[in-house]
Amino acid sequence: MQWKRREIDATLYAKKLKEEDNLLSISPPFWHPAFARAFILDWDGVVVETNLDFSPVYGRFFGGKRVMLLEVTQSLPQEVRAEVWRCLEEIETDGASRAQPVPGSLELLSWLDERNVPWGIVSRNSKASVEIAAKRAGIALPPVVITRDEKVPVKPAPEAFWKASELMGVEPSCAVVVGDFLYDLIGARRAGMRSVLVQRMDEGWLDWIEVAYPTLADFVRSLKEPEPLTPWEYRLLEAKRGREWLKKCFRLTVQIPRDVRKPCSWAVTAATLGVGGISVPEDLRLEASHWLNDPYFEMVDLWQPLPQTLERFMKSRFPMTKIAEGGDGFLLPADPAFLEESLRALVQ
Repeated sequence: MQWKRREIDATLYAKKLKEEDNLLSISPPFWHPAFARAFILDWDGVVVETNLDFSPVYGRFFGGKRVMLLEVTQSLPQEVRAEVWRCLEEIETDGASRAQPVPGSLELLSWLDERNVPWGIVSRNSKASVEIAAKRAGIALPPVVITRDEKVPVKPAPEAFWKASELMGVEPSCAVVVGDFLYDLIGARRAGMRSVLVQRMDEGWLDWIEVAYPTLADFVRSLKEPEPLTPWEYRLLEAKRGREWLKKCFRLTVQIPRDVRKPCSWAVTAATLGVGGISVPEDLRLEASHWLNDPYFEMVDLWQPLPQTLERFMKSRFPMTKIAEGGDGFLLPADPAFLEESLRALVQ
């Protein structure tokens, strides 16, 4: 019996080492949700299944047209608005009373708890219905649960995701959103978070996400054996130039020329080609000529230090690209049209 116990321990240890090795092999420009410091989960369809059907509300109040119910209802007359809220609550409560865990959700929550990864819920549902569903499905709710009853705009607005990440003590860029509907994905992108689509494979939504899994169980399997994924900002480049180009180019640091006419456009072009580091000459500020020629800058950016302005702009588009002040890096042509040719000579 003692030997059997040791064998089990050895197996678990080997599995843990393999998992750690996989994680260590994944570094920018590649990514995997197993790296995320916090998980924000949708409720219905991801953690529990309540099979909500709002078609009676669409039919009764909106002529059968599918609308963003919570947003549109705000503009209705008070009496009608109250009735819509009552109907929504009734449908959600009924669904919550029959809630069951989505296959794979208990395993996902166990994986998170074992690694002490904080997780929270962001839902458009009412708090009462979420609590009923959690009790019915036997799921202990986390400390962070953001519903429509909170005093923040609901998803796809980014505020609910920002509040969740703040309460969990992580930067938005370090969190990943797991959802099964477009509102989750749009909200995540607007909040500056990575996102994962599960339980659906809608091709029209793929531009919003990092990766999609047919089922939540597939996602959990990927977390246990992570492989490098190409994030959305490099997907087209990898398809055009290949993974090796992306790997080599991302290791490069290039310097913005002092005489560049469009510094932000230049940096965007370099990042689009896969450059991972961009250095800005010391004391370079955003001049009037830069603002006049470069459509990316706002008036408030004028005469501001270029590294900080550029970093703020690039963060939402190329979050892995590092912006630094100094004279390091390859000095490439000031004309963005010649950047690709110059980079080709460096990466070959």
